[in-house]
Order: sequence, then C-alpha cells, then structure tokens
Amino acid sequence: MNKQVTSFLVAIATVSATCLLATNSVQGADVLSPSQMKAQLTSQDIKEATPTAPKKAGTDDIGMPIDSTKSAFRAEPRAGYPNVNSYILQNNYQHPNITKELHQFEMFGYKTNDGLPSGVAVHYTANPNSFTAREGADFEINGGWESAFVHTFIDAQNILNIHDTDYGAWGSGRYGNKYFVQFEMVTARNFADFAKTTIIQRGIRLIYCINII
Repeated sequence: MNKQVTSFLVAIATVSATCLLATNSVQGADVLSPSQMKAQLTSQDIKEATPTAPKKAGTDDIGMPIDSTKSAFRAEPRAGYPNVNSYILQNNYQHPNITKELHQFEMFGYKTNDGLPSGVAVHYTANPNSFTAREGADFEINGGWESAFVHTFIDAQNILNIHDTDYGAWGSGRYGNKYFVQFEMVTARNFADFAKTTIIQRGIRLIYCINII
C-alpha cells in the first residue's frame, strides 16, 4: 500500500482506538503492546484466532483471488490531490446508514477484561479489480471466511456489517484478532470515492463508540 495512505489509515485507526478508550466500557489497561498481547494469549486463544485455511498466493487482503486476466486498475496520478479532510467538508459528504447482515463464521470472544475490543484495525483489500463492499462481503460469506474475515466492508456508498462486532474476526493476525474490531476498505476508483470511503469509516467508528458506552 502507498506509504501516504498507510500513514493516514494508521492515524485514523489510532483516533478510533482513543475513541473506544474514552468510554466507560473500555479501560486504559486494555491497551497493550503487540508483545503484551502475544504474552496474554493461551494456546486456545491462538487456536480460536487462527484461520482454518491459509490465504493463497495471488489473492488480496481477504483472500479473494486477483484476476490477472483483467486489466489492472490504475489509480489517478497523485499530483494535485486536495487535502482529503478539506475535500470532505467542502463537499459535505455524509455516511449512509449501516446495513447489518450478520453471519456466524467463527464465533470467539475478545481477550480483554470486559470482553470488548480495545482498538480498531483498518484494512485495504489492494485488489485492482474489485471495487464494492458487496463483492468482498459475498466472497467471505460464500466460504472465503475460512482464510480471513472482517466485521465490516466499506465502499463509497455502503457500510456493510457482516459479523457481530461483539466477537472477534480473522483479519489482523492471530494476536490482533483477539483485540480489534476490523473494517475493510475496497479499492476506490477515484479520489472522490476514496474521500467518501474515508468519511464512512469515521461514521462507523463514531457509531461503534456510541453503541458501547
């Protein structure tokens, strides 16, 4: 992933984790370093948080095959992009309602004192020929979940929640899976769609924070 985009996503994920910690439901003690998270997991925890099938070569972040026979999507040149936050405000982008379509993939709890997640992981599919939340969700629903699944898919128009956020998901490694709510961005066709996807992520994280207070 582009370093600039990665830094941006890390920043908003950090803000989201802070939002979670600002509630009375999640305590500061639940914020752990990777080594602390690893040390706290039992063999049963690791077993629960480990996908039953490995992701194969030539697949995207959720294990969906990347069709090399299709012409690869090429992003717009970065030169001249406006500031994404200013762009969102100027265009008054609003996030849509969350569509809940919950499926029971593998159901396991978080490794926190109160059973609530202690942070948010934001993923990017990096698939050059898949652009919709629906497509990513359908791949997981139809069996792809055995190699990876997340709670929610996000595109420029949709927030599609397919796994109960009260339970963990298989998207950020066997250690992170026990601690984080996980969202998946799909590839945006242009800057406007990327900006809309970004505001949608903010919206869903804000809603999640409100829901757990």
